[in-house]
Amino acid sequence: MDQLIIPSVYRKPYGLSCHRDALPWPSLFLLPATMHCPFCGANDTKVIDSRLVAEGEQVRRRRECLACGERFTTFETAELVLPRLIKTDGSRQPFDEEKLRAGMQRALEKRPVSVERLESSLVHIKHKLRATGEREVKSLVVGELVMAELQKLDEVAYIRFASVYRRFQDLNEFREEIDRLAREPVKE
Repeated sequence: MDQLIIPSVYRKPYGLSCHRDALPWPSLFLLPATMHCPFCGANDTKVIDSRLVAEGEQVRRRRECLACGERFTTFETAELVLPRLIKTDGSRQPFDEEKLRAGMQRALEKRPVSVERLESSLVHIKHKLRATGEREVKSLVVGELVMAELQKLDEVAYIRFASVYRRFQDLNEFREEIDRLAREPVKE
């Protein structure tokens, strides 16, 4: 006799909607389902041991199937999604870390800034974007975050990026930005 197993990652309580726009954070209202045994498919397992691994980035769980007695390990990590970008023309696109990295590398080309410092700035920008808690942010927000990070990394790279980002039209606009930069203390 075939047994019907319905694989579900989450079960939601009666009456709650999972539609994207129904609630601000629908995942807060979803209840975790039990883990299925990879050996027999039963959904009745228990956690024997939980430990933090990967410098606290993951939770390692040892589980035991109550049906067949087999033990297995699962790893749990947070899925941190970066917000989508709203371009100046109103179109939307997913955040592209490689595009961000390439733009910053172009500004930093032939400048004495290590790859480690660049990567640290990228992490800082992504952290600030996640901290907004928004699903979508204007691309201008990302541009301003990049400008702030480049100003800390290298003033020449900052001016290079600013000239393209702010569309400098003549030498006076360069001069004004350089004068403003000279007057303003660098924010750490």
